[in-house]
Amino acid sequence: MIRLITREEAFKRAERIKKENEALYGVPFELEHKYLPLDALIPTQWELSEKKLLVVLQEIAHGYDAPVIVLEHKGNYYILDGHHRAYARKKLGFSQIEAIVLRPLREIPIKIEESVRRARLKSLDDIVIAKE
Repeated sequence: MIRLITREEAFKRAERIKKENEALYGVPFELEHKYLPLDALIPTQWELSEKKLLVVLQEIAHGYDAPVIVLEHKGNYYILDGHHRAYARKKLGFSQIEAIVLRPLREIPIKIEESVRRARLKSLDDIVIAKE
């Protein structure tokens, strides 16, 4: 059975990711809760599960609303958690998504830019849906 993350779990996960990044980079990060245009999101995962996507699509139609977690770096928003939620909302015609934005308080070098570039990921439209 596919279990989806709750709103509360998303906020707890964002706090955990914040602490992990602070430890990794040795810089403080802040979290901001806001709405972002779906077209502004850059995926960091090139493939999604069709089975999970169908569950997420159905749950969103019934009010499911866990926010995605993104890393803001140089004006870009990289999805860290919530690829299925973001993709589903885009397919359902939404233009925005609720997000928890993780932002370093000082400039840091991150590897996410390079891995996204190598995978040729620029938008949610670049994601492939895998049939199981």
